[in-house]
Amino acid sequence: MSDVAGFKAWSFLITGDERQFQGNDGYEDVAEESYSYDSTVGNYRRVKPGDLVVVRNSYEALGVGYIEELETVPDQEKLRSRCPACRSTNFKERTTEKPRFRCSQCGTKFGQPKEELIRVTTFRAHYGGSWQPLEGCLDKNQLAEISLSRSDQQSIKAMDLERTLIAIAACGVRLPPQQGPAKPRRQHPLELPGGRRRTTTAARLGQDAFRRALVHQYGMICAATGPSPAETLEAAHIRPFARTERHRVEEGVLLRADIHRLFDSGLLTFSTDFKVCIAPSLFGHPTYMALQGNRMHLPERAVLDRDAVKEHHSLTTSTW
Repeated sequence: MSDVAGFKAWSFLITGDERQFQGNDGYEDVAEESYSYDSTVGNYRRVKPGDLVVVRNSYEALGVGYIEELETVPDQEKLRSRCPACRSTNFKERTTEKPRFRCSQCGTKFGQPKEELIRVTTFRAHYGGSWQPLEGCLDKNQLAEISLSRSDQQSIKAMDLERTLIAIAACGVRLPPQQGPAKPRRQHPLELPGGRRRTTTAARLGQDAFRRALVHQYGMICAATGPSPAETLEAAHIRPFARTERHRVEEGVLLRADIHRLFDSGLLTFSTDFKVCIAPSLFGHPTYMALQGNRMHLPERAVLDRDAVKEHHSLTTSTW
């Protein structure tokens, strides 16, 4: 089912090296806020406010949200490039060979494309108010399974709405209620705070890659509390990194920031049968006490190292 209650689902290919514009100059996108395109892009007429969009690059899904506003600016001038032989816009730049370009349509190699000015309508879809990061929870192959298009380079691809929502929910991602067309609620600034600070702390090499690997393995799910916003989830080492200085997915879990603090402080651990154990000193805190004895939130494909879990449990509970 690709259409539920009049709404549709799309995947948007972001700008940059991954987005092949061929004869176009490209667009300026702020991935977590908005997406720009024009009337030369396939499916441009079909995208509407209220539709679900998955923003992707060539490898994975970056995030998801509902379109809250669709800006339209008609009669804009745009420079477009074509193959000088067949006038196709389907050509690519070659970085190591000469001539610089090769036409995918007719095979002609050339140094400079033929340029022309055309009139287009430009669009900018805003979805920042409902944006939820995916950070690679769905990879290219998983996206292909819920796509209604076979093209890898199509900038705007139709998705199966029902299957997309199911896939997102399975990753632990929780979208706010769909409001349909509404006033924009842009939550993300276009300019982030800057400045510098001096620090002498040692950085953990590979920590970002470790978190990404855990997100791909478990989705946006805290092992102790369940589905959580991406911004609250941290990569936790069951065997302390300070001792091993290595990142093993089998020895890692995603934990909400406060749970991670308790885990590293010896106030929370997991039993060998994968249940949450809370230190007696926390029994006066109902929020954490309610987790006592709950089963860990792990998928069937979990690769958690039982020996590491047993070791952490034994060392942690010995101090209670």
